[in-house]
Amino acid sequence: MDSPTPSKRLQQATLIASNVVSIAQTYFNNRTQLLVDFKNPEQSVTEADRDVETAIRNTMDKDFPGETIVGEEFGGETDNSFWTIDPIDGTANFLNGLPFWGIAIGHISNGVPDLGVIVLPELEVTVTAEDNALFVNGDHVARLITKVPMVSLGQATDDTLAESLAIHKAYRDAGFSVCHWRSSAVSLAWTALGKVSGHLHQKTTLWDSVPGAALCRAAGLDVRMSQGPKQSLWLKAGEPAVHEVVGHCWEDDQTGSQ
Repeated sequence: MDSPTPSKRLQQATLIASNVVSIAQTYFNNRTQLLVDFKNPEQSVTEADRDVETAIRNTMDKDFPGETIVGEEFGGETDNSFWTIDPIDGTANFLNGLPFWGIAIGHISNGVPDLGVIVLPELEVTVTAEDNALFVNGDHVARLITKVPMVSLGQATDDTLAESLAIHKAYRDAGFSVCHWRSSAVSLAWTALGKVSGHLHQKTTLWDSVPGAALCRAAGLDVRMSQGPKQSLWLKAGEPAVHEVVGHCWEDDQTGSQ
């Protein structure tokens, strides 16, 4: 049987993300000169974030005319079907010279993430997906089962220490190693590829989560998410054991597997 190939829609979204890599890397290589604004003590934004999102939006407006876009830096209103943009996911890592940052474009229809593109420039990896097909650097791949139990946890500025420690301890007690990469793009790409067992984030955003959630769905993982106020949401994605550890925490009557 022939391997799946990316649709024209996925190819175009991938090209859009790939074409802004040079902009992002120019800023990355000159990051000591960037002026940094702080949305809050743990969230920063730079000219790099704004310029990359602007470049992505300009091309998407031409290639996907009339379609709704919601981005981290310039916002937007959600619809039944819309795109998400995270121009530089992992800005703190980016500013500190760490390679764990990415450019992420996603699409969601009726609450289901159905297309994702995550480019990790410093790692030279591009992970994309639509429906049940997962691709790495353009080649169709199947997810590998994680050999060593490992889970990635996201963090939010308003998480209480007790909440964070309780989840961390639950996974440690269950035999998992626990990682904090400070980038949903990296964490969810690694989850989709089987490099980690799963990723959880209690208070995240659409642009942080939709691209990676689409990758994890395509990889056959159990993805659970629910949107809250102001484009916030919680997300749990991973192998069955990942969900077993925390059970139905954060879930309510309106949520379930995506």
